[in-house]
Amino acid sequence: MSLTLRRACVQDAPRLAALAHWVWLDSYAMDGVQDRFLPYLADSFAPGAFERAVSDPQQALWVVEEEAALQGLAQLRRAGLAPVPGARTAGVELERLYVAPPCVGRGLGKRLLQAARETWRTETLWLSVWIGNEGAQRFYRREGGEVIGERDFILDGEAHRNLVFGWPAP
Repeated sequence: MSLTLRRACVQDAPRLAALAHWVWLDSYAMDGVQDRFLPYLADSFAPGAFERAVSDPQQALWVVEEEAALQGLAQLRRAGLAPVPGARTAGVELERLYVAPPCVGRGLGKRLLQAARETWRTETLWLSVWIGNEGAQRFYRREGGEVIGERDFILDGEAHRNLVFGWPAP
């Protein structure tokens, strides 16, 4: 079977939403699905949120598929400066790089990251990774990302420490 890497379209929104729910819960719901997750999931991963993102010229979404099965996504947003001390150049946030759990280790994340880095080549790329997601940290380091700072992700009023990785513009 062959893989297809392409820009997402509005018709992909329901599958993007389903994939995002699946990957987020697999990565962060270690103790099961808690009520405090529900507002975030409903807001961030609704099909309408992905429809708006696909239509926004300041965002780009890439998908990787095998046959008709969506297996990964990369969501970028032109976001200005990275949220770390000393950031001096405009940048692009890789807001999400999600690969379906059974597909991890097949090179899909690498393909999506390469597409993300090529989207707005002249700008720096940055992303934040939860400190508990050691697999993602290893992946980003292998792909040349360097820790440039830290930031908190706030969920239901609780701060979760994240490392900010960056890649300079070529």
